[in-house]
Amino acid sequence: MISRLAAAAALLALAGCSAVPPARVTVDRLGYGEVIADSWKRQTLLNVVRLRYADAPVFLDVASVINSYSMAGKVNGSAQLPEGSAPNLLTFGGEGSWSNTPTVTYQPLMGDRFTRSLLQPIPPVAVFQLIQSGWPVDLVLRTVVGTVSGLRNDSYGVGGDTGFHELAEAMARIQRAGKLGIRVDARNGVVVVLRRGDADAGLIDDVRRVGELLGLEPGVSEFEIAYGLVQRDGREVAMLTRSMLELLVELGFGVELPAGHVADGRATPGRRRAADAPLANGIARIHSGPEMPVQSYAAVPYKGSWYWIADDDIASKRTFTFLLILSSLAETGQSAAAPVVTVPSR
Repeated sequence: MISRLAAAAALLALAGCSAVPPARVTVDRLGYGEVIADSWKRQTLLNVVRLRYADAPVFLDVASVINSYSMAGKVNGSAQLPEGSAPNLLTFGGEGSWSNTPTVTYQPLMGDRFTRSLLQPIPPVAVFQLIQSGWPVDLVLRTVVGTVSGLRNDSYGVGGDTGFHELAEAMARIQRAGKLGIRVDARNGVVVVLRRGDADAGLIDDVRRVGELLGLEPGVSEFEIAYGLVQRDGREVAMLTRSMLELLVELGFGVELPAGHVADGRATPGRRRAADAPLANGIARIHSGPEMPVQSYAAVPYKGSWYWIADDDIASKRTFTFLLILSSLAETGQSAAAPVVTVPSR
């Protein structure tokens, strides 16, 4: 009996000296990372819906996560001389403690950070950096760019110029064929676009059509990208890019509102027609309903309804993920240096 008690005491003493196991790092990192990523998606989706209802967006960043563990153990024992028929010769006791105290710090987005992250347009050079990193050129242009060489993108529910979408589709075909190469010089913002190797007649026509849509002079192989609405000459491409706040508003036009919310003035109208302009296609589709969806990419409650992006809607999921990456890019404060683009003449 005494030997068993001594062994138990030794085990408790050993536990009192133990450290937090390294496996907790994996558990905590994956767990907190998943929760932060999910809350980031939900917060952004909620702000998209809030803007559709003319409500002010609120952003709360997770500034830090600190998790503190402590483990302790204590053993005590005493011996007593027997008195009469008392059977207790040895008393033994032990205790242990385990605590987990996570500390999460939140930081609201306001002031200069709000202006820099949400109100400043995305630099044109960043548009080409995104394309260079492998993002589809049609996704980048239709999401980030407002106008290019006077060609208007869909905006605020109104369809843009057909030439803008033709430009995006032609450049996408060139990119998919592997004939679109871009080099970005971070020091002076130079961007070079080259058609590598021989191309078939269809791609040559696409390259020529891109030059025509951009308003370039025939035979021009190098031109400068300027931030603005109107280009100075046939050797420059003028581009207006959107801010993150504009992107959130544009995304909001893809929200399918509950019946009557527009008619009673609770939310802004969705897709609409201006004169003879076509209706705009939303850059993402956001559903609504009275109950929380069983499966979704992201879902949030607002004003008594649920809003979500379907988990099987890969196009909307890709656009929304792209928006999240753009928000990180805007936070870094990229330089707005004007790039120079070079294309081959036929």
